[in-house]
Amino acid sequence: MITKQQALENAKDYINKRKRNYVYIDTSDKVKYEENKYIYYGKYDEQNRNIYVVNYDIEGYTESIPHFIALDAEIGEVLFTAMPKIGKTNFYNKTLNPLLK
Repeated sequence: MITKQQALENAKDYINKRKRNYVYIDTSDKVKYEENKYIYYGKYDEQNRNIYVVNYDIEGYTESIPHFIALDAEIGEVLFTAMPKIGKTNFYNKTLNPLLK
C-alpha cells in the first residue's frame, strides 16, 4: 500500500504530464483515504477498490473549480478524475459524482 505522500506525488505527476494548471492542491495530510469504494468507470469498472482522493482546484471565472483524482491505494495508479457538474447549477450532484457521496 502506498502512503498519502506518494499518492499526492502521483497526482502531481499526473497533472503535470497533462499540462493542467492549478491554483490549489491538497497537502498530504488532507488526502482522503476511502476503503472498499465502488468504482463506476475506467479500468476497474464495477469493482471495489481502496482509494486515495486528491483535490485540486483550477482557476474559474468567479471562483476556483474543484477537481478530484482517485488513485488506487495499493499501487498508486490513477483510476479516474472527476469534477462537479457544471451547467445550470453550481451545486454538486451527489448521485452522479462518486467522490462526494
